[in-house]
Amino acid sequence: MEQETIQTTQDKIDLVTMLSDLIRIARRWLWAGVVLAVLGGAALGVRAYRSYTPMYRASASFTITVTNPLYATSRTYNSATAEQMAATFPSILSSGALQETIMENLGISSLPSISASVLGSTNIFTLTVTSSSPQLAYDVLCELMECYPEVAEFVVGTTDMTLLSETGVPTEPYNSLSVLPSALKGAVLGAGIWVVWMALAALTRPTIHNESELKKLTNLHCIAVIPQTGKRKKSAASWPQLSKGGDRYGFSESIRLMRIRLEKEMEEHHYQVLLVSSAIPGEGKTTVATNLALALAQKGKNTLIIDLDLRNPSVHRAFGRKTAKGITEILNREAYAQDLLTTLQPENLCALFAGKPTAKATEMLGRKELRALLSQARENFDYIILDTPPSAMLADAAEAASLADCALFTIRQGYSTRDQVLEGVEALASSGLPIIGCAMNVVRRGMMSSSYGYGYGYGYGYGYGYGYGYGEKSARSGGDGHK
Repeated sequence: MEQETIQTTQDKIDLVTMLSDLIRIARRWLWAGVVLAVLGGAALGVRAYRSYTPMYRASASFTITVTNPLYATSRTYNSATAEQMAATFPSILSSGALQETIMENLGISSLPSISASVLGSTNIFTLTVTSSSPQLAYDVLCELMECYPEVAEFVVGTTDMTLLSETGVPTEPYNSLSVLPSALKGAVLGAGIWVVWMALAALTRPTIHNESELKKLTNLHCIAVIPQTGKRKKSAASWPQLSKGGDRYGFSESIRLMRIRLEKEMEEHHYQVLLVSSAIPGEGKTTVATNLALALAQKGKNTLIIDLDLRNPSVHRAFGRKTAKGITEILNREAYAQDLLTTLQPENLCALFAGKPTAKATEMLGRKELRALLSQARENFDYIILDTPPSAMLADAAEAASLADCALFTIRQGYSTRDQVLEGVEALASSGLPIIGCAMNVVRRGMMSSSYGYGYGYGYGYGYGYGYGYGEKSARSGGDGHK
């Protein structure tokens, strides 16, 4: 009974997780839904407009009376005759005799749509001609009124058709142009395709939602769970930043807790240079790196943050600075490091920005000048934070790994796929760099618990002290052999 309750709870939580993924993906791709709805509406609207053909109806109503004196005054007989004429009209028209007579008289090769009807249980008989040409509709109607009684005589006998009314040449089409219903139908169809697309994406794109799934997938320790702050724009004013006090999201507290854990781990193993990376762009590695540097500086540690994402630099934006010269210019011998070292707040926090973006990032990160710069920085700072490109997409992070003592891997909740996370971790681990843990970033409220979720029951054990001990390096500063 207890196990059934646990399973029911598990199923409910998995459903909540799936719905959360669906909402997250839908928000990210909302623009695609709008585009599909607009395209669908426009497509069906244009189709309705281009396929529209105005149609005109010409009609005439008669009373039917029989000429036989025995039945001429019988209303019932006259009504029955009218009904019989309407019922036999299609057969008379398709017989060829009436068609050929009308087409020959009008000099046309085909007839428009013709129909006949009886008004209720009366002897009122109506002929209707429908055509895209109002004049043709009326001309065919006139020929029908003249020729039909003679042809019908062989079927229902001799009758008199007294004209009650006729439309004349129609002036307005009966089918008005209406694009809006078709456009709305197309918009709904486009939106429906988008909803199906989002649902399939949520079902077929497995991501990491909590610490439990992270542990099962990578066997890495989750050092920090950083909550979502609600800030989405990448402007200086909206970039999540550590405050001296607390905040309503718990962001600052989570950064301080991450700093405590990382500082303890790095001091224990005599690590000084920390590489911060992620699997793919958009996971918030720069947010983690800059705020960790701020937290260390606020603790009184001389800290240097270096932006080694030479293709897409962002550290300067996180600190509210405009694009400035940096590592690219230093390695191209266009400037000196001491001239480009930027002092931030607090004053024991410094930064070397990336400089002008370059496509030769991998080659530049392997230059000996950069190693010499890091060697000099080790003498002047307590901690050095390296913000590097995503490791699952580019070789830059693996190249930069030789400059660091350890790594922190950033994973955004429900963002990158599990395969992408594993590729990113593998890329760093294959360089021999110890990965001391992960920071789960942009964690939504209600999904911070690690007591639920699904994952693969194996791990690769990257990093010092976990799994199979990937990442052993030669000591640089008197370490214990795991640097």
